[in-house]
Amino acid sequence: MSRSSGALRFDVEIPSQSLGYHAEAWLWMKVEPSALVSVGTALAAHPEADVVAATTGPTNLMAGVTCRDTQDLYRYLTERVAPLDGVRELETAPVIRTVKRVGTLLS
Repeated sequence: MSRSSGALRFDVEIPSQSLGYHAEAWLWMKVEPSALVSVGTALAAHPEADVVAATTGPTNLMAGVTCRDTQDLYRYLTERVAPLDGVRELETAPVIRTVKRVGTLLS
């Protein structure tokens, strides 16, 4: 195994609060099937998005986002996500407390 083959990579996890980001949320979206790729690609390009994935079930696209504060999260939702063509519904679930991240228990 080697880094050059892509079999080994390094990932550094820095708590977002240490960098001044205090508002995390999960976004669950119902997106028009014909817009799933374009909306997913647009969200993936946003620096606020930590993860974007197509899903099955009541929603078909989810994203985990991190913002500076709740006002920044509100602006992100209303000015960056809401205008995306094809988003029919959006449910926002703010993260209140993270118990585990990348294999590390947090206190």
